[in-house]
Amino acid sequence: MGRPARKYVKRVQAMLTEQQFKLLQEYAQEVGKPLGVLIREAVEQSLIIDLERRRKQKALEWIFSQELPVDDWEAMERQIESRWEEGGSE
Repeated sequence: MGRPARKYVKRVQAMLTEQQFKLLQEYAQEVGKPLGVLIREAVEQSLIIDLERRRKQKALEWIFSQELPVDDWEAMERQIESRWEEGGSE
């Protein structure tokens, strides 16, 4: 089964120049998609994905700024395994 269909509930109005509208109409016709679908896809690809990337980057920067104690992987792995063998989760 595929993904469940999205339910669009918010409407947005955007003003375009004649040239922009004409080019979008031509593009929609070339790819066989309605203009609204193209605009939703463009928003998703260029804005929403970028926003998610920025948020992840910000979270990563925060994690790095915490100066958490980190050892080399082999040492950390031994520590994790020894805690696991002890039955400790704290």
